[in-house]
Amino acid sequence: MTSILTAYLAREILKTSCAVLLILYVILLSNALGTVLADIADGDIPAQTLWPMMFAQSITVLSMLLPISLFLGIVFTFGRMYKDHEIVVMQACGVGYRDFYRPVLLALAPFMIVSVYTSVWGNAQAISASRVALVQASNLHEFHLIKPGQFNQARGGDLIFFMESISEDKLELQEIIISRTAGDKMMIETARTGRQIIDEKTGDLFLVVGPGELSEGQAGDNQVTQISFAEHGILLEKQKKGRTYKVHSNQMTPTALWRSSLLKHHIEFHWRIAIPVILLVLALLAVPLSYVAPRQGRYGKVGIALLVLIAYLNLMAFTRAKIEDGIVPVALNFWWVHLLFLLLTLAFIYRRNRGRLLRRVSA
Repeated sequence: MTSILTAYLAREILKTSCAVLLILYVILLSNALGTVLADIADGDIPAQTLWPMMFAQSITVLSMLLPISLFLGIVFTFGRMYKDHEIVVMQACGVGYRDFYRPVLLALAPFMIVSVYTSVWGNAQAISASRVALVQASNLHEFHLIKPGQFNQARGGDLIFFMESISEDKLELQEIIISRTAGDKMMIETARTGRQIIDEKTGDLFLVVGPGELSEGQAGDNQVTQISFAEHGILLEKQKKGRTYKVHSNQMTPTALWRSSLLKHHIEFHWRIAIPVILLVLALLAVPLSYVAPRQGRYGKVGIALLVLIAYLNLMAFTRAKIEDGIVPVALNFWWVHLLFLLLTLAFIYRRNRGRLLRRVSA
């Protein structure tokens, strides 16, 4: 009977938790999509980075929602069972909190596996990939804006070029006409082909054209110099600060964070470890917190559960800020918050079991 009861409770918890996760995930990811699309519309990021950015956002959102979803899933499931008197029948058959924690731990296992991977490794990998894509797309952004068959102006404003056709990857140009100015000199050149080149050392963006001809002269002067060339480069855009690729702490591997001597890297490492611990503590806390008295509504404890959840997450954020300020030692980090809510869990169980912890028969 115990195995049947455990499977039933675990299935109900998983169903409810996955439903909560899906609803919250769609809502938050929709908000993230709106933000990314707004940035693309404003020209802050290239359109090519939409999917890498959304993938990174989805992993981040999933990592934070896993503890919340399982916590609310357990509260909803046991709250419904209390209201439908299923828990009363189970307790009459000798089922207590010790038996309730078996299906909770069973449902916790897949959430814990995903949480450990996403918070410790997956989130950093996704953010790193999105930022690499952003830097690469930003370097190509100049050429993704140009259109064949019409005159295009470079970002600097002093170079205008025309091309008959352009390759699908926007890197190769054919039959080019370029007009540019340098002081009081005007230069017009024609070339058969051109291609984009990014200098590996400086990151500057060049248009390399050739073979072709260059005509140079001054306004109002009848003398024009003509030069034939095999190939030469034209600077389109100097590298900007935003183009440099700097590895942030949320992109680093856990091994690199642990070996680092920087405070922010140690904080990031402990924060990643803290997310799965939050998942475990909330799962344990949800069982006694989900108790609903006979005259209470089905979701009578949801409000209290949300307050406890908000307090937990706010204390975590507060502790992180204080560690960054040097007020809380790194060695202590977030463990005091976890222990505080573990003690709260034991207090709830002790109160519900009339002075005993995890006895088999619960009153």
